[in-house]
Amino acid sequence: MINSETIRKLRLLDLGELVAALELQEADMETRHLTFDDRLQVAVDYLYQKKYNHRIKGVIHRAKLRIKEADLSSIQYEHRDINREILQELGSCNFVKHHMNVIFQGFTGSGKMYLSCALAKEACKLEIRTRYIRLPDLLIERDDASFKEQGVAKHLKNIQTMDF
Repeated sequence: MINSETIRKLRLLDLGELVAALELQEADMETRHLTFDDRLQVAVDYLYQKKYNHRIKGVIHRAKLRIKEADLSSIQYEHRDINREILQELGSCNFVKHHMNVIFQGFTGSGKMYLSCALAKEACKLEIRTRYIRLPDLLIERDDASFKEQGVAKHLKNIQTMDF
């Protein structure tokens, strides 16, 4: 176990998460027999995963998804006429890299919003910044901006440079 002076120095270096990871290792009997290199690797992996999860959670929060619990893995394909292969391809988010759009169309209540939120969440998991905006809301914002001088142009520029 590392001594209290080393713990104090790690906290001063803003490495409190490393201290927590080392304390978790000390409490776990299975990690005590590992070599220093292996224990360090386990601690670094733990910290990386924790920080990655925190970063992804922030990206998902800033996306302002209407349905936050939407997930591609929970979609029911039976009796819905949804092509599983196409949806899985969309889940890889290659369309973003190729600058392509995705448009969902269908009747009210057919799950378009759920699909779009699930797709946006997959993009967030790949650290692609997204933003959920309904078309009627976007049009209202555009109409409000049209009353100002060069308002529509400024509004479009704000959307293009939006920090999600």
